[in-house]
Amino acid sequence: MFGAARLLPFLMILTALVATSCGTPRPNKAAPCVTERQVDLVIRWGTEHDSLGTVEQFTMNTKGEVFTFSGPTTERADGNYTLAVDQSKYCDLAKDVMSCFLKTQALNVRGTRARYIEYRNVRSDVYLRAVWNPDLETFQSRDMRELYDQLMMLIPRN
Repeated sequence: MFGAARLLPFLMILTALVATSCGTPRPNKAAPCVTERQVDLVIRWGTEHDSLGTVEQFTMNTKGEVFTFSGPTTERADGNYTLAVDQSKYCDLAKDVMSCFLKTQALNVRGTRARYIEYRNVRSDVYLRAVWNPDLETFQSRDMRELYDQLMMLIPRN
């Protein structure tokens, strides 16, 4: 009996820690703003380092799940699950990305480093990609730089 009485507070603390550490569960369906034609939409952004042959990439699907990949460009993949964005926030971001691409129809300015944002929807055959040199703050890249910063605010930094 004495052992069980000492074990009970420990189990209660452990249960509380597990419950609070789980956070928001991963979504199991697409955000409410996503139409049937947009289910395969992927928003991807990151930085490519040409001289090193590496990339730091973030991929967000229509559920609001964000995946992170960092490594050689030749082994690029969607990466590991990082977090889930609130679906209403996802809807706002997807709208902002599309609006930015409509405003900035062509942007391809590379340097030894290249920042990029992609809007890819295989189902509707839409592939949009903007690339700019992050070391230069040009007028043409202004909107994409602001959008990139907005997307990066999603990613927790250690």
